[in-house]
Amino acid sequence: MKTFFFALILGIFIGATITTYYNSPESFDELISSISGEASSASDKPKSKDEIVDKAKDSAEKIAEKIKEGTQNLLENTKEERAELVEKGKDLVDSAKDATIKAKIAAKLKEDSSIDASRIEIDVENGSVILSGKIASRAEERKARDIALDTQSVKDVKSQLEIAP
Repeated sequence: MKTFFFALILGIFIGATITTYYNSPESFDELISSISGEASSASDKPKSKDEIVDKAKDSAEKIAEKIKEGTQNLLENTKEERAELVEKGKDLVDSAKDATIKAKIAAKLKEDSSIDASRIEIDVENGSVILSGKIASRAEERKARDIALDTQSVKDVKSQLEIAP
């Protein structure tokens, strides 16, 4: 998108320059002088059409060089922005996977009538699950851990469940 707008602005500038030249070579000379930073006076004005054309060629080369530099800078910035977006995208995908894992485990725990799912907290980070909270028995802890391990995309499960009456 940035490249499009850069090209659009460049096209407008080049079109205006060409139009100025064809409408009035004197105006074109003043434009060239203002771009190159030269002061315009009666003695500085070129005396022939060839001198105007040469000056226009020099100016066009300078503009082309600046455009080339600007395009290179734009491409470098775009690469950096893409890398940042890719990194942010990976973080979003990872967090979405973790949220999905957490939801699946929570649903499976609620389905199982032998487990009080309301007392179990589930934390997921990069596919690693941590179960914490209070449960009634060691069998309930094993069942909760097994359910978490059997869930798709889970890498490992750490149980911090405490047995409490």
